[in-house]
Amino acid sequence: MKQVISVFGAMLVLLLHVCICIGTMTAASEAAAAKEYKADVISEIENSNFNPKVIAACISQAEAFGYRLEVKTSADVNREVKTAEVVLSYSYEIPVLGISQTRMTRGIAR
Repeated sequence: MKQVISVFGAMLVLLLHVCICIGTMTAASEAAAAKEYKADVISEIENSNFNPKVIAACISQAEAFGYRLEVKTSADVNREVKTAEVVLSYSYEIPVLGISQTRMTRGIAR
């Protein structure tokens, strides 16, 4: 009887570890996907030469994917846009541990 309880306890701990690992790996992959999406947005903005319509399309597309995208452009003296700061907010969740945060990743389009 003692061995049955010991094996059951070990299986319960193993199951808990598996759930925590799956939650952590899922959160890490979602964070990596958000960072990759930010890099794609920066590339798109740079390739369009800071076109406001492209920036607006990127913002609406980010909302469709569940992200929040902010793009702040900077212009020179001639009012020509030279850079844009891109801030992408995404949710980071590990339900098993009760972790739920909103994180940001930043980048600059030049």
